[in-house]
Amino acid sequence: MTVPYGIHWFRRDLRIAGNPALQANWRQHQGRVLGLFAFDRTFLARPDFSHNRFAFFLQTLQALRTEMQATGGDLLVLDVGPKDAFQRLFAALHEHNLPLPATVSFNRDYEPFARQRDAEITDWLPKSVGVAVHTERDHLLIEPDELTRNGEPGAFYQVYSPFAKRWFERLRTDAIRERIAAQKSGLAYLDQRRPTKSLFALTWSGLFGGDVPLADHLDACIADNAPRVTVPLPDAGSQAALARLRAFRKAGLARYAERRDRPDLDGTSQLSIYLKNGSITPAMILAELGLLEADFKQKDGVTTFLKEIVWREFYYHVLYHRPEVEQTAFLERYRDLAWPNREDWFAAWKAGETGYPIVDAGMRQLRATGWMHNRVRMIVASFLTKDLLIDWRRGERYFMEQLLDGDLAPNNGGWQWAASTGCDPQPYFRIFNPKLQSEKFDPDGDYIRTWVPELREVRSKAIHAPHEAGVAVTYPAPIVNHSVQKERALALYRLVTQ
Repeated sequence: MTVPYGIHWFRRDLRIAGNPALQANWRQHQGRVLGLFAFDRTFLARPDFSHNRFAFFLQTLQALRTEMQATGGDLLVLDVGPKDAFQRLFAALHEHNLPLPATVSFNRDYEPFARQRDAEITDWLPKSVGVAVHTERDHLLIEPDELTRNGEPGAFYQVYSPFAKRWFERLRTDAIRERIAAQKSGLAYLDQRRPTKSLFALTWSGLFGGDVPLADHLDACIADNAPRVTVPLPDAGSQAALARLRAFRKAGLARYAERRDRPDLDGTSQLSIYLKNGSITPAMILAELGLLEADFKQKDGVTTFLKEIVWREFYYHVLYHRPEVEQTAFLERYRDLAWPNREDWFAAWKAGETGYPIVDAGMRQLRATGWMHNRVRMIVASFLTKDLLIDWRRGERYFMEQLLDGDLAPNNGGWQWAASTGCDPQPYFRIFNPKLQSEKFDPDGDYIRTWVPELREVRSKAIHAPHEAGVAVTYPAPIVNHSVQKERALALYRLVTQ
């Protein structure tokens, strides 16, 4: 084969629709683009690795391969890191007297590990192999080096509100509008339902003229991981993501501002699981929902929802500029907090046996479904750090072990916010009262009844603190006194702030 072709290296952009780096490669080579995915064992060995999340990732990867094959293309999945994968592939091409790809494309990532990996590949491919590299933005609408104070390199925003205000202003620029408008074609592609098989013009077997001399590992990986899944997995892939987005637009967007904090209602978008794997992106969401004209000063559902997307980008910008937050507190003065870290309390928190119904409901929902309502995430995080006085990093890691939508930047940012150790944190002296939070956001106790069956017969007002109300139940008594622990938390923080 002498006709130039390209390879798109998939990572967390597992879709065809509106995939900018894939599209650029496809245009350059008139559809002669092959997909490659490489499992990096370093990632799989992370201490916060989740079999449930990995299983959903594999299903998303399977949906992508099925889609590519249905449109005339192909996806090769190799069970090695990216450099090893490219080396094996290039060796096989050389052995069969086939040319190397003219271009390898991929979409940029912003996590510390990913940046180091991508820098190595970007340097190695052109210099040592002679293959061009083409990258595009995809995971974020506005990249970290584009939004800094006064345009100064590295002068990133450390407070959310001014960051969000500037982010909203950038929506009005031609460059951002063009990026969002470009996603219309991707959404139109998803609407076709039966895309033409002539989209791609090359398969791996077609390239090699028969059998591919490299074993694909996707099916084996799926089979190996399946027995370890402990929660029901939602539908995977870009079509499922679009369906969820449109269901939210129809039933949830207009009332998002008033319902989003209610765990007893279906008021959130639940798009985070699809954003994690790149089945959908912020640009696609804005294009589908028509959010370009949202006004930062408004408090309606549209603006409130868009601000949640901005929070996600804010935390990615923080991680990009301060990668050490993956391991330690953003605020240096809180890096030496003397957390007591009682193991029995941590075990009770994980099991949903603390005696605080709203906390236990959230922890049981997490274990049973791999997901937890965002308001409840804040409540249980505050409870772990401010009531149980346990290091936020232990809670952060447990969330990553359990969450199907576990994503480093927003998970880390949320935990550091709750623990008052992070960028633009909740002040340390503001401590959630779990009973008051429960009464405000689950007023009739419906969320608690769903996940704490011991309390299903308790009347609404008493359900938020049954033992305090003198109700005889089999539910465990509170393991701590909130008022006492609040004072201990304040003393703990004062030791390092005075």
